[in-house]
Amino acid sequence: MTETQCAGACAAEDDLRVIVDSHARRLDGLEGDVDTLKSGQSAMMERLISIEAQGQERERNRAVEAADIRRALTSLTQQIAEHTGAQKKQNQLAEDSLRRWRKLAVVAGLLCTVGAAVGSTLLSDQEVASTVWVHWLHLREPWDTPQQGAAHAVP
Repeated sequence: MTETQCAGACAAEDDLRVIVDSHARRLDGLEGDVDTLKSGQSAMMERLISIEAQGQERERNRAVEAADIRRALTSLTQQIAEHTGAQKKQNQLAEDSLRRWRKLAVVAGLLCTVGAAVGSTLLSDQEVASTVWVHWLHLREPWDTPQQGAAHAVP
């Protein structure tokens, strides 16, 4: 606008240049601030992406560790089951062996009891006792041995 075109008092051209320069400086400052904010925002986005990638990597590592722990627990459970099964089998075999020994002990006890009853019955008879001691064992009869005190005694 020229002075002739202005209806009122127009500002001088120098004043307008000062105002435009001031606005240009302010715009340059604002553009610098916007650029700074954009670069800060870009840095923050990169940092956020990096943090998210690290989080995902940690999550993958935890999943792998959890899978390893599950496999180890499954293996341990199988080993314990096998060990328990082996112990059960060993206990069962020991019980079977103990039962056999008990049966053998009962049979041996019965035989000894019957033998003792028969022996005491037979040996209580004087004739049978003499036959066993003298004829079979070729010994003197225990009741015929002289008493040591009786040999020296005077009647």
